[in-house]
Amino acid sequence: MLSLSYKYLLISFLGFAITILCIFKINNVHELRSLNTSLDNEKSKQIILESKFIELNNKLLYKKSFLEANKKSQINLAMIKPKKIEILIPRETNEN
Repeated sequence: MLSLSYKYLLISFLGFAITILCIFKINNVHELRSLNTSLDNEKSKQIILESKFIELNNKLLYKKSFLEANKKSQINLAMIKPKKIEILIPRETNEN
């Protein structure tokens, strides 16, 4: 039969081993979370860049189709959008 001091030594060693394993597990979980955060940030940047690319591509296609329509028609079409539209009401003139 094992002596009492040997049992205490075995229990303390197992406790120490479990503590070391828990520390390694916590460290691995922290590294995985930071890695997942970095991946999420990169994916969001990629999605933003893709949406900007799609937006710029749509603008380019619009400009190309506009220029082709302008070439085919004899009327010069205006491509610049006004910042502000105002209604001009002419004054009535007095005929005195």
